[in-house]
Amino acid sequence: AAVIHEATPTTIIDVLTKRTYAQRREIAFAYERRTKKDMISALKGALSGTLETVILGLMKSTTQYDASEIRGSIKGLGTDEETLIEILCSRSNAELVEIKSVYKELFKKDLDKDVAGDTSGNFAKLLLALTKRADASAVVDYQKIDDDARALYDAGVRIKGTDVPTWISIMSERSVPHLQKVFQRYKSYSPYDMQESIEKEVKGDLKRSFLVLVQCFENKQLFFARRLNEAMKSKGAKEKIVTRIIVSRCEVDLKKICSEYKSNFGQSLQKTITEHTKGDYQTALLSLCGPEE
Repeated sequence: AAVIHEATPTTIIDVLTKRTYAQRREIAFAYERRTKKDMISALKGALSGTLETVILGLMKSTTQYDASEIRGSIKGLGTDEETLIEILCSRSNAELVEIKSVYKELFKKDLDKDVAGDTSGNFAKLLLALTKRADASAVVDYQKIDDDARALYDAGVRIKGTDVPTWISIMSERSVPHLQKVFQRYKSYSPYDMQESIEKEVKGDLKRSFLVLVQCFENKQLFFARRLNEAMKSKGAKEKIVTRIIVSRCEVDLKKICSEYKSNFGQSLQKTITEHTKGDYQTALLSLCGPEE
């Protein structure tokens, strides 16, 4: 717990990115005992820019980080739908239950109410169905798989228009293994697979939400790998998405995201980070990803 304002960014990166969140908390407590100063404030003073965003993100637990990102996306003028969709549509039921309780603890507000106040229409209905969902039974019922596949087809591709509430209820009330089988089965009814059907049937934020959901049901780590690849290759401000995914997943499934990345894009995530980022920010990201497998 050296004095932070004298530490170089390299030392800070080295110490904090190579530890677990629990260890980082310990370091923060030790720092405060020794210096009588708050470590987060010291880090804010010592760092800036994208590196500061990464390091401050690491000083939150995964759930606190997700809750803060959601809050940031709906607070203030306008809504950052992309962040909201990515987090609410990619987290498991268990994760969302925790996020809701931490959100209330941190912001003294109700996540459902905040989401409802900031979104509208079927987009709002879908997000709220996700934040309210109960744990679905993991029992695989083959008759129900067929019924659900048929219902998804009857509510969309088969008719003029789309019966969105039916899609929402099936996608928010079933377990992941069940839905994976439903989407397989769906292809025996529909000429288009589920993702193609979503592209044809709905648009805007609702379309983006359904796509994230389905991609995560099918292979969540591949979804994040693709997001990272898109963000890195894009010309715009990619740091936001890259930071959010790497920081939020570093204690969840980042190793698996790295291996999906490599098998899907033929080069490692680490190499892509090296090509598309620079400086201390790059060093921090590479350290969180760990050595190439």
